[in-house]
Amino acid sequence: MERLTLLRRALSGAIIALGVVGFASAAFSAAKGDPIKIGVIIGLTGPNAVAGNDGLAAMQLAVDEVNAAGGVMGRPLELIVEDNEGRPKAGVEAANKLADVDQVPVVIGGYSSAIALPVGLVLNKKKVVWVTDATTNKLKTVGPYLFNTAGIAEQAVALVDFAKADSGAKTLSGLFQNNPIGQDRAAVSEKRAKEVGVEWNHSMLYQVGAKDFRAELTKLLAAKPDAILTDIYDNDAQIIQRQLYEMGVTEMSMFYSYNLSAFATLPPKFTVGMKGLSYATSGARAASFNEKFREKFGRIYTDAWAPPFYDAVWIVATAMNLANSLDSTEIRNAMWPAAYRYNGVSGLGDKGFNRWGMQHADQNAQASFKDGKIQPYFVAGSANNILIFRYEDANGVPTADGIPLAEAPSEEELKALYSGN
Repeated sequence: MERLTLLRRALSGAIIALGVVGFASAAFSAAKGDPIKIGVIIGLTGPNAVAGNDGLAAMQLAVDEVNAAGGVMGRPLELIVEDNEGRPKAGVEAANKLADVDQVPVVIGGYSSAIALPVGLVLNKKKVVWVTDATTNKLKTVGPYLFNTAGIAEQAVALVDFAKADSGAKTLSGLFQNNPIGQDRAAVSEKRAKEVGVEWNHSMLYQVGAKDFRAELTKLLAAKPDAILTDIYDNDAQIIQRQLYEMGVTEMSMFYSYNLSAFATLPPKFTVGMKGLSYATSGARAASFNEKFREKFGRIYTDAWAPPFYDAVWIVATAMNLANSLDSTEIRNAMWPAAYRYNGVSGLGDKGFNRWGMQHADQNAQASFKDGKIQPYFVAGSANNILIFRYEDANGVPTADGIPLAEAPSEEELKALYSGN
C-alpha cells in the first residue's frame, strides 16, 4: 500500500509539472463511460465569429487532451455548444437552456463583454460556474460563480503607455465598441492619458454590427490626434479599415489596438504600420499548444483570445477532479486551487485567480503588422515586448486584487465581496 501511495504521489507530481493537476488517478487510461457535459456559449456567427470559432477550436483541443488523460472522474468530457450570434439576447437564452434543460454545472464562453455580463448574471443566480475571457472591469461585480481566464480592462493603461512611449503622442483619441467593454476602454484610457500628461481629444463609440462608419470616422479624424487607440471586433474591423482606406488613410501607423489580432484576416494594405497589444500566449507550454492547434486544425488561430479558452477547459476539468463532484458549488470552490496549480498556455502561464475570480495580473505582447502578419514589436531602447500590469499600491506591494489564491475564499468572505450586488 505504501509503495502504491508513493507511486501515485510521484505520478501526481509529474502531471502537475505538465499543467495537468488532478488527473493522477485517471492518467493510466483514456476516459470511459457516460460523458460529463459542460456548456459553451460563444459567437460562431455574427460580429465575433472569427474569435468565436477560434475559441471553440481551442476548447475542443483541450477536451480531447483531457479525455486522453483520463477525463473527469474517469469519464469523458463533452461540450454542449450554443451560438450566441454576437447578441446578448441569444446569449441569455442559451444560458437559461444550458442551466435549466441540460443542467450543466459549468459554462464557458462569452468573449464579448456585452454577452459575458448578462450571461454571467443569469448563471450566477442559478449557481452555475461561468468561465469567460471577456475583459470589462464590471465582470468582477457579477458574483462568486464567475471566473475569468484573461485579463480585465486595466490593459487599457498598458496601451496608453505604449502609444506614448512609441510615438511621443501628446494627444490621443479612441475608437471603441458602444458596449460595456468599449465604454470601459474609453473611461480607463482617458483617465490614464491624463495621469501621464497626454491630452484626450475624443472617444468614438461605434455601433457593433453597423455597415457604415464614415460619419463617425470623419469626426474622429477631424480631432487630429497624434494617435488613435482602438478596440474593434473582427467583423467590424473588415468594414472600418476599408472605409478608412477609402477616406484616404492609407498608412495606419497612428492606430494602436487593444486587440491587434482582430485585424489579422485583413489584406495587408489595410493594416500597414498598425501596432498594438495581443493577449500574450507565452507560457512554458505555449509553443506546444500552438503546434498541437496547427496539427489538429491545419492552421494557427488568428485571434489572441483563443488560448485563454483552452486554459479554461483544463482548469474546469482539473477543478472537477479536485472536487470529485459535479456539484457546481464544489466545483466553484475548487477553481481557485486548480488555477493556482495549473501551468497554462496564455498570459505567461500563471493562471491563478484573485479573490474576485479574475486574473491577478494582465500580460500583453506589443506587436505590429508587417506584410500583413503580426510580428513582435519592441519600443526603441527596450529589449522586451511583454507588458505586465500588476495590481499594486504606490510602493509596489500587491493589493488584494493582485494576489492569486491557492484556496477558495470562505463563504463569509464571498458574501462580503458581493454584498453590494
